[in-house]
Amino acid sequence: MILHLLKSSPSPLALQTLNAPSPSAAPPVIVLLAPGSIALPSSQHSVYRLTENPVSQEQDELTYEQLVEMIFKADRVITW
Repeated sequence: MILHLLKSSPSPLALQTLNAPSPSAAPPVIVLLAPGSIALPSSQHSVYRLTENPVSQEQDELTYEQLVEMIFKADRVITW
């Protein structure tokens, strides 16, 4: 799994990379670290938002603990 961590709106290079076909069978996973909305191209990526205090554990929210687990499971981690 390739894990992309986005700290802010993606740069043109990040968008180009995210739109490129994945070399692995599994689509990349994107975690949005910054609060607020970040515009991402529509794709088959799994997108999650990091949250400090999840009110209700929604499907697209990650806690810090879950993020750390995801980082250790990933084959590659790219921070933008």
